[in-house]
Amino acid sequence: MAVSILRDAGLSDLVESAEVERLADGFAFTEGPLWRGDGSLLFQDIKAERTYKLRNGGKPELLREHTGAANGQTFASDGSIVFCEQNGRRVSRMAPGGTLVEPLVETWQGKRLNSPNDIVCRSDGLLYFTDPPYGVAPGDRELHFQGVFAVGGSKRALLVADDFEKPNGLAFSPDERTLYVCDTARYHVRAFNVEPSGALTAGSSRVFARLDPEQPGGPDGLKVDRDGRVYVAVAQGVWVFEPAGVLLGILALPKRPANLAWCDPDALGLAITAVDTVFKVRMRVPGVMPPFTPRQR
Repeated sequence: MAVSILRDAGLSDLVESAEVERLADGFAFTEGPLWRGDGSLLFQDIKAERTYKLRNGGKPELLREHTGAANGQTFASDGSIVFCEQNGRRVSRMAPGGTLVEPLVETWQGKRLNSPNDIVCRSDGLLYFTDPPYGVAPGDRELHFQGVFAVGGSKRALLVADDFEKPNGLAFSPDERTLYVCDTARYHVRAFNVEPSGALTAGSSRVFARLDPEQPGGPDGLKVDRDGRVYVAVAQGVWVFEPAGVLLGILALPKRPANLAWCDPDALGLAITAVDTVFKVRMRVPGVMPPFTPRQR
């Protein structure tokens, strides 16, 4: 499929590909892409509760089943993969090969988490995850707010923000001084100043960008490139914003994207999970990889 840019205000200058590459399809609902140092891409099929590994030009290989509807994932400082379980209602950790899966955090102040969705890791090893209510019945909820949490060496969840409606994807700016968080239900992306301690600076919350797609579907996953541009999965495609919040354009896709990951050894590939398909587009500016991504072997 030829690359198509909507509302183009400079995005076309950033896209190297002439075609949107289809890497794999035929799944129930793809999410949580993650590039690995061995040259493969991990992604989740949430509804089928399966994790797949995809090598360039190859067919998807089943890595795990019964994942608790695993969703967003990233690398922890010890090299393990940490991921959010939407239906399992926890954040878990596994060895890169898919073995030795164990819970990392399930509660806050003794109360069960709602439904962890997406997760990122700061370069000092501090993890942040969002906790919307997608995978829990209203009557089973123990937390009656939708928050963002941080997890450090104590393996205890620290609440850093609690005023979201549907917190979803999140990412750091290149210098890690700003945390971006999608609020799907409110159709906007918020930004927070981040303290060295990991806390979000009081009073720093601001709306970074508002989304106005021409069909239903608020912001889901997001990623940042090395120049600080923010890439957001929304209805119509991937919306790309300058660091100041100005829209550069929308990379149009035939299906609504759910999440994104930088990929390829040079970090110029953008892998996109969209309903039953995984796409890829090559960009001209590299992305910010998770800080503990293993080196290419």
